[in-house]
Amino acid sequence: MFKSRGPSLAPETDYTKNLRENSFYRYGHLRSLGLTGEITALAVDPILSLFGVGTSSGLVHVYGAPPFQFTLPVSTISSSGPAQPIKFLFFHPGHHRLIAIDASNTLHTFSLQHISDNPNPLNHPPLPTKEISYTLWGTVTSVDQPLPSHTHLFFTIKDGTTLTWDLSRRGLGNWKIGNCWQDYENRMIRSGIPGRRKTLGGPMGTCIAMNPRDLNIMLIGYEGGVVAWDMQQNVVAKTFEMTLPPGAPGGGSYQDADGSLWTERTPSVTSISWRPDGLVFVVGHADGCMTFWAYSEPDKPLMVRTITHEDVNVTDAESLFDAGALNNQIKQVEKDQDGNTVTTAVAANREPVYKLAWVSFPDQLSLNAIIAAQGLEGAGEPISNATVDYAERGETLLMILGGQSPGEKPGISILQFPAYKPPIGRRGTTPQSPSESMPLQERYAYRDSLAPTGSSNYLTKTPPEDFVLLPRTNPYFNLCHDPFAIIVSLGSDPTLPQVKEPTATRGLESWVFPPPRSTIIPPSPGRKNFVQPGEGEKIVAMTPAPVLSPTPVTPGRASPGGWRLPWTTGAPSPSASPTLSVPTPESMYGGSAGGARKRAKVRRQLRLPSSIWSGGLTVLGCELYALTTPMFKRLISFSIENAGQEERPRIPIHGGMAVPDLQSHGAPDVKVAKLESYRILVTYHADATVRFWDASPHLLILPTPLRFEYPGPLPHLTISIADYLKHPDVAHLPLAQLWQNDPTKVKIKSVHLAREALECVITFVTGEVIVTKFGEAKGKKGGEDEIEELDDGVEHDDGYFPTMPPQAASGSGENGWVEEVTEIGHLAKWKGDGFKPVAIFTLKRGEPISCAVSDIGFIAVAFASKSLAIIDMRGPDVILREGFNEDGVMMKKKKKKGNVQNVIGEASVVGAMKFVVAGMGADTVNRPRLIVSYAKGMTKIYVLVNVLGEWVVETKPPTFTNESLAGPLASFVLDPVGGSELQATAESLQTAMRDMAAAEHQHGSKGKEVSTHCLWIAASKKSIRCAANFNGERIAKVELEEEELSNVFYITRHGQKVLVAVTTTGAALFYSVPFLVYITRLDLFFGLQSRPTGKLSMDDRSGDFVEYSGPLDINIRTFFHFRKPYPPRIDPCAVRKVVPPQPTPLAASTMVGAWIWGGAPLTGAQLDTLIAGPTRPPAPRVPPAPPKPLISWGKPPEEPDKVVLTAATGLAPKRTPVQKQKAPVRDAREREDVYSEMTNTAALRGDYLDSLGDSLNSVSNSASAYLSQAKNAALKEAAKSTAKGVFGKLL
Repeated sequence: MFKSRGPSLAPETDYTKNLRENSFYRYGHLRSLGLTGEITALAVDPILSLFGVGTSSGLVHVYGAPPFQFTLPVSTISSSGPAQPIKFLFFHPGHHRLIAIDASNTLHTFSLQHISDNPNPLNHPPLPTKEISYTLWGTVTSVDQPLPSHTHLFFTIKDGTTLTWDLSRRGLGNWKIGNCWQDYENRMIRSGIPGRRKTLGGPMGTCIAMNPRDLNIMLIGYEGGVVAWDMQQNVVAKTFEMTLPPGAPGGGSYQDADGSLWTERTPSVTSISWRPDGLVFVVGHADGCMTFWAYSEPDKPLMVRTITHEDVNVTDAESLFDAGALNNQIKQVEKDQDGNTVTTAVAANREPVYKLAWVSFPDQLSLNAIIAAQGLEGAGEPISNATVDYAERGETLLMILGGQSPGEKPGISILQFPAYKPPIGRRGTTPQSPSESMPLQERYAYRDSLAPTGSSNYLTKTPPEDFVLLPRTNPYFNLCHDPFAIIVSLGSDPTLPQVKEPTATRGLESWVFPPPRSTIIPPSPGRKNFVQPGEGEKIVAMTPAPVLSPTPVTPGRASPGGWRLPWTTGAPSPSASPTLSVPTPESMYGGSAGGARKRAKVRRQLRLPSSIWSGGLTVLGCELYALTTPMFKRLISFSIENAGQEERPRIPIHGGMAVPDLQSHGAPDVKVAKLESYRILVTYHADATVRFWDASPHLLILPTPLRFEYPGPLPHLTISIADYLKHPDVAHLPLAQLWQNDPTKVKIKSVHLAREALECVITFVTGEVIVTKFGEAKGKKGGEDEIEELDDGVEHDDGYFPTMPPQAASGSGENGWVEEVTEIGHLAKWKGDGFKPVAIFTLKRGEPISCAVSDIGFIAVAFASKSLAIIDMRGPDVILREGFNEDGVMMKKKKKKGNVQNVIGEASVVGAMKFVVAGMGADTVNRPRLIVSYAKGMTKIYVLVNVLGEWVVETKPPTFTNESLAGPLASFVLDPVGGSELQATAESLQTAMRDMAAAEHQHGSKGKEVSTHCLWIAASKKSIRCAANFNGERIAKVELEEEELSNVFYITRHGQKVLVAVTTTGAALFYSVPFLVYITRLDLFFGLQSRPTGKLSMDDRSGDFVEYSGPLDINIRTFFHFRKPYPPRIDPCAVRKVVPPQPTPLAASTMVGAWIWGGAPLTGAQLDTLIAGPTRPPAPRVPPAPPKPLISWGKPPEEPDKVVLTAATGLAPKRTPVQKQKAPVRDAREREDVYSEMTNTAALRGDYLDSLGDSLNSVSNSASAYLSQAKNAALKEAAKSTAKGVFGKLL
């Protein structure tokens, strides 16, 4: 401490008041935001309408309806080791169970029907209860999707063993299958077949798939092939092995250097998928090819193909010659119908087929039922036109992940197959033994059903790594029946800036499914016209699929380059890879410009649940702002008024229910919580976007049940920097050129929001500053939005944003000069509310280290190059440059005739800046001032003066140095009357302008003693100092000897002020204001080990703050953990769709030959009995039901009636009963929250418009009736006059 010269304030001055009591402070954790690890697994439950994400940190995040979400700690840190990543994740539909297998091969199951109930919900939030954790003895390589009809989980082990887990009994099943392929290899070797050898280390089990229509048939994939296991017979029913003969390319090349083309090869099996009818299945291989098998014919596959080539298991002499494999000099170039060069097998070398999914659609009866139910309550998601197109034709889609050649655009490929039509002449025939070959008529029918009628793809910016489909209601068919959305997991994007902290590099995207039906038959390279002997003397020729000639391009009509995602080009780009042919916008909607817009609406991208911040949405930083109610209403009104009409709607998952916890001990009081300020969370991301979220505590307590996400996304406020930089008008700027050439260097450094002016300032590590300002939507005028639309006539790149056309750098000369200020207001889109671009400042001073914004139009930016700029947005213009000139060149000395706005810089970087409207020293007039604190301990106070309507900065500011203020952190200027901050607001500036005008006409006495008109609190790393009038008497001082500060905040809680100083070791020190008396200390960690704090962003009106320690460590915490919202009470099973029955085999009379099943199909209960055996233990005891309904947690606890005992008897006196009356639903005096108020207003406006429309209709009807009556009257009068004339002549 220090010796004071005596404070100029009265000793009783105290702004802290009751906050001096140290029991009023309690550190607490409120909520974690974002993901906690890399995305490793995805899962969906169509019955409960839930979506789950497994992460590398061992946590599972589950999402449902907007307010419903929870994080389940599956694998946690323990004494045995760190948390293990989630490797497999599944829901058990119909049984309401979550299944996870981590990297240590530990199986975890959780019951979604039973939720934990702990008396301390802060440390132990309500979550699904764990059933069991069991570590398996081998490495799990694949798991079959569990079905509602039975309770066993089938999975394969690396050594080829197939095991089951009894989900209902929570134990390992007795059923076990050994390595069937190893037994098959041994039999082949013993048979003496040449060339057969054992797989080194034994064949590994790679995949498993149960027949969707018969639980008796299980396909198990090994490295060498596939076996079909008969459950009832407990034997291998059939074996499927695909061998490529010498000269056949498979998924490889005709010119491979190792010479394997001329050897017999058996590519490893990687994936299996059944066709929904259960007759055909497809096997993916490691070389990128796919084998289609009919289950009834294991001797020969129906077809072996890649994504683009068919019959790649047949040695093709012509292709060998064309490829030069036989030293033939004549080579041909193969092209598709668009004229693009098709990748031949020469350069294929495809990646493995990682995943296959065969999608089906409802039959005609189900389709009619779905269409009839549209619009009714509980109808579910509306059916799309594309689904109707596929369903009416009975077509299926094969989704292929992988199998692409180098150079192809990354994405998920889709092959469109026609319905299977069995040959009529062979219906009802007897089955043949497996040793006999399939009849040709049947084989041709199968092959015809495998001839694609179209193809498409989901192009992605980076290679996809996984995907899941969201079925409408059906939990069977491997969750591939009638899906309405697809979620894709993407690989890391190399164009994103690098982040030092651990981050989730894999992104997630969601799209509406299915894509529009393709009407263009793709080419079939590899399929040839060849003749095979038929039955007896018949000769049947195989007919190739037609190859369409290139469509001529007519003026005004784009070349049909295939169906693509909205961000990709409409014109084909030269590439060595084939483009899958799909319907073009012209073929679907006509060649008008509106067709492209319709196409974008058909294939809409969906918004994922909030807080899934990974990939391009990796959070680089975040800021928390408390707003006044009017400002908050302005920001969110557009999202409430246009709810349900978003351009990118939320993914349609509606499961679960969340109820606020208002009855636990310490729960918040609703009436008091409504008085809390509303908050906005601002995040800036790796894809150069700034996003806004509603982080108000009201979302967690109102209403019951909860309705809104937390944090609530405000997509209409999103600022996309790329939308500005891709525009030709800014192509000459260094930032735009850097985005075009090396986007990894375009990285947002900080974001600042002016809370009243609603100006958002964005700084970049390269030194640029972009300023945006909030604006309401306007009526679309001619050409306003067309400035941004670069889709017509401009080629796009393969990424998310169009490529800027090459042009001369307007505004830049040979010396690279670029204007300092570039106005970009004309780039704004006014069709909705949002932050509109204002200007880009190219100051060329390197990385910014500090920024100060104000609500009066001034911005200050300090750079690491020991320079400073002050910006006036009224121009906009730079009104002061400290340390550099208007060309961005460092100034070493002041020029005599130089620009007065340029001043010499200090030999120190700026540590903190603050705009205020206050007096200083003897100048008692409030003026706009900028406090600049330098790292060396010097402080400057720039004064902004209005001269003839223009604001200028006095270039000789008051300067004083104090060594104790070295390493400054923050400055606060307080009103000595009540301790409120003197901020630079529009109201304070208006008052200051009047005071300055009045001061010019007054002549004060110089000898008069100056009173205390402001208090300045300056905080540095080692001290905190409070002085009167900036340079007046020192009020108080605090010095730290052992610790060092990292952040200092001034908090107002319930009208009482306190100063909070956060140390680098993770502690918070609280001091009273203004005399800086020590109050208490809080450790910002749990346990005994201290930790460094991350970057804090404080809500100065509640004491809550967001701590950003990295993209995977974002938390909302508080200094006053009293009556804060608790984690909501949840019920994952609140929404339960009807579980349909297990699909049955198709009738044998409608299929070729006899069906593969004998007798009645196996049911799920029979399968459980067959697998578990007679020694199956009894089911475990079901946990008791919760003591009270979930919805009751959202009702505030009732106060108990006070009972008065008499002294004489000790009994309660008898009282006359009073008739009970119902209380009003809501007290008229009670404050209504913003969400209810604005929602009700929107509803009333809709009702008013409806009534107005009814009134107009009635007026129109009345006018029509009046017109008809007038016409009738006129006709009658005309008839009378005519009659009078006739009779008059007669008379």
